[in-house]
Amino acid sequence: MPTPTPPPHFHGAFPTDFPTRAAYSEGAGPYRIIPQAVAIPSNVDDLCALVRHTAAQGGSLIPRGAGSGLPGNNVGPGTVVDLREFASPLVVSAKGYANVGAAVTWAALDRAAHQVGLRLGPNPSSGAFCTLGGMVATNASGARTLRSGSIRCWVRGVELVTAEGEVGWFARSADRRPVREAFRGERRGLDRNLAAIQRFQSEVHPDLLGSAVEIEARFPQTRKNSSGYALDRYLATGDLLDLLIGSEGTLGLITRIELDLEPVPKSVSSALLAIADLGELPEVIRQLIELEPAAIELMDRTLLEVAGPGIPFVVGDVEAVLLVDFERKEDGAAEAAIAKVRTKLGSRCPFLETAISPEDRERLWTVRHAASPALASLPPHRRSLQIIEDGCVPLAALGRYIQGVRAAARRAGLEIVAFGHAGDGHLHVNVLADTRDDAFPGRIARLLDDVTGLVAELRGTTSGEHGDGRLRAPLLYRLYGPKVMKLFEKVKQAFDPAGIFNPGVIVPTPGSSPITDLKVGSGTPPIPPEIEERLRTIERTAAWNIPKTDLVSPGVAPT
Repeated sequence: MPTPTPPPHFHGAFPTDFPTRAAYSEGAGPYRIIPQAVAIPSNVDDLCALVRHTAAQGGSLIPRGAGSGLPGNNVGPGTVVDLREFASPLVVSAKGYANVGAAVTWAALDRAAHQVGLRLGPNPSSGAFCTLGGMVATNASGARTLRSGSIRCWVRGVELVTAEGEVGWFARSADRRPVREAFRGERRGLDRNLAAIQRFQSEVHPDLLGSAVEIEARFPQTRKNSSGYALDRYLATGDLLDLLIGSEGTLGLITRIELDLEPVPKSVSSALLAIADLGELPEVIRQLIELEPAAIELMDRTLLEVAGPGIPFVVGDVEAVLLVDFERKEDGAAEAAIAKVRTKLGSRCPFLETAISPEDRERLWTVRHAASPALASLPPHRRSLQIIEDGCVPLAALGRYIQGVRAAARRAGLEIVAFGHAGDGHLHVNVLADTRDDAFPGRIARLLDDVTGLVAELRGTTSGEHGDGRLRAPLLYRLYGPKVMKLFEKVKQAFDPAGIFNPGVIVPTPGSSPITDLKVGSGTPPIPPEIEERLRTIERTAAWNIPKTDLVSPGVAPT
């Protein structure tokens, strides 16, 4: 395919040199795919022109925020669209909502919201650098999901550039009336007769209504889900917004978001509990949930063994550790919850420690924070790869899922570390691959196949909060079956008839494999050594807020 070109009168940057393309070939996930070009539109008009021009050229667009997404939804062979110029507006209303550009980071919103005593409910661990556009695109969540839910619950509306280069505002049904003052300069577009909406209403909506029983039967029985298009939510609300949330840039490009906010809690406390028997895990979690915690985080034995030197206290010979946060609106109320934890679970857990002061709470959370430095200090030939990193199962099945993942790793001959959001039945797993082993891609493929089967057996989802990307798209048929997958294809076709938006994500490319295009191994395409070393530094230090164009120096010659 010819090298893409920028549209006429494009005001942003459009580099096609090899070093710049190489800098955008990787995200935080396991892939390296060198794009044909990089577009950095300066505004919505630039983006609309780019969409129309790309469609006319027969190309594709891969939207990208910070690049911290894990399943390969931010890399691809077409034109990567760096949306970093959409870092405005950033407006917070003391009445409880915010208007933000897609490139505004969670951290920037959090700082602005805290000035008026507010915050966004979901709090991803990547909050220092992840963008709100990326969060909406993947239906992200975080540790507080147990109390706050995923970001879907907080989105009032999004501005979207469609496949025709039109701009539309998609809002909650309850928010279509003028319930608040307009933000200065915004384009609502509530009544625009968008071509994408016309196609959806005539070609897809009747099929979804007629398939309600199949959708209910096939969708996972989990507390959260970021896999596939949210057909179940659309049927429940009738809002197209619910299909756009979690669509990973495959149905259009999000440029602006309106979000609900909540008051910052006045009282917070924490507890750390050790679990000696995974069979006890569901009952312990059940009893904790009765106390209405904000978060229940899990560190599996596999993670504790890797992070052990960084843990400042002994947790003993245990299978897992739980970190629990309680948040309350009234001063001192969280302390009462901590007392109940000791009463209910003190005799059941071999280790239990509680914390009320910020300093003591931070000390408890050190056990969770010790993981990243430990993984970053691995020798060069050992790489932490996010391959089965987002499975979520019903709460009662979490112990079985952890045991099943461990067993699958042993069969594949791979070392893993696991942690996650226990209150949601959600487990993140990193594979510690030895890249000197020529058989490791096959080992990873076996692990992915076994764990996907386990998730399906447990009525779970392969993605609780990160999305499908290129990693999980080829496996979705095992979860949803052919009828629901056909509905996914119809949704994609209605919004993106030319297939320009992130092809291969959610709706798989025929014949695609999850373990091709890995960033490690003998088949990895070469990139300039300077760029590769800078990408490794970003990976080790989680410095995803660095613009990728900054990785290119004058001394790196194009090839």
